[in-house]
Amino acid sequence: MTARNIESHCGNRRDSSSFRTCGLGGILAACGLTVILVIYCGLSPWVMLAIIPVAILIFLALVMATKIVVGQERIIYYHHEIAVLAGTALFLKLLHRPVLPYLDITILGIGLFLACGRIGCLLVGCCHGRPFRWGVRYGAEHANAGFTPYYVGMPLFPVQAVESLWALGIVATGTLMIIRGDAPGSVLAIYVIVYGFGRFCFEFLRGDPARPYFLGFSEAQWISIILMSATVYGEAAHELPLARWHVAVTVLVVLMIIGVAVHRHLRRTPTHLLLRPQHVREIAEVLSFAAATQAQTGATLAVVSQVHVATTSLGVQISGSLIPDGGLGISHYALSCCNRTMTPDFAWAVANVICRLRHSTGGVELIQGSRGVFHLLVAGR
Repeated sequence: MTARNIESHCGNRRDSSSFRTCGLGGILAACGLTVILVIYCGLSPWVMLAIIPVAILIFLALVMATKIVVGQERIIYYHHEIAVLAGTALFLKLLHRPVLPYLDITILGIGLFLACGRIGCLLVGCCHGRPFRWGVRYGAEHANAGFTPYYVGMPLFPVQAVESLWALGIVATGTLMIIRGDAPGSVLAIYVIVYGFGRFCFEFLRGDPARPYFLGFSEAQWISIILMSATVYGEAAHELPLARWHVAVTVLVVLMIIGVAVHRHLRRTPTHLLLRPQHVREIAEVLSFAAATQAQTGATLAVVSQVHVATTSLGVQISGSLIPDGGLGISHYALSCCNRTMTPDFAWAVANVICRLRHSTGGVELIQGSRGVFHLLVAGR
């Protein structure tokens, strides 16, 4: 298994022994847990031993189908969770076996595999978090294997570890529920609700740029809401055991998405768009292009370097040049916006991204010019 085989956002990574170890450990742990719980519940271990290869085949088939459609290997947890659960349910129907008892145990196996897989993500740097005051740092060797290169050496929030602990807690809770004999379907419902709530929140902390967004929220956040709503509907239709707090949590998530959307709409500076991982990547590409072009033109500290201008998808215009200053030089960036007047808050948001990407440790000064242009001066770069 390669490091890209846990989420589409892992990119084109080389084989990683640490990731493979976590993945294999997750599979073995999941198989062991599910078989033990099936035996404890008095269900057929042979049926579970049949479900395991079926689930693996569904997983591999979805990987292959996605690769054929999009042209590259993309594995997204939620897609595979849905496919495996749906395929397992159909398989149990064909065997004329009760569906919910086995699905309760199957989802715990999936959750345990996810918990181990996210540790693998943490080790190799995929599905990583946003820049933070403290966190995990990745080196050049991770960038060579596919890690976001402009975040090398920068502390990133360890969201993978948080999600791993969250999933592990749900699995532990679900296991206790099965041991105490809760109604079939209860574990499946609580997993979908609790994991969905956590995943919705964790997505705000993600920093990998390949994550798709729609209407300002990630694909995983929309899937979380859909699955949680479907679970609540199933409980109302008496297909699953009713738990009123599931309704409360689902309503809370809906209110959260409405509240966040309203707050973003009322805010003068679209910080959420400026700091979205895809836009940060665009700014990083602009800075890299400017640096590469300066090197090609033979720019030196003796004269002001040639100015190069680029525009991001949000209309942010950035030009970069190098100003001599006692042999050290000052990086000068002119910031403006082609589709709106850049405000000081807007300029500072862009400036902070530039300083982080440049790992600036020198003095920083932002000067407001005319016609909505701001000048960012960074010493020692």
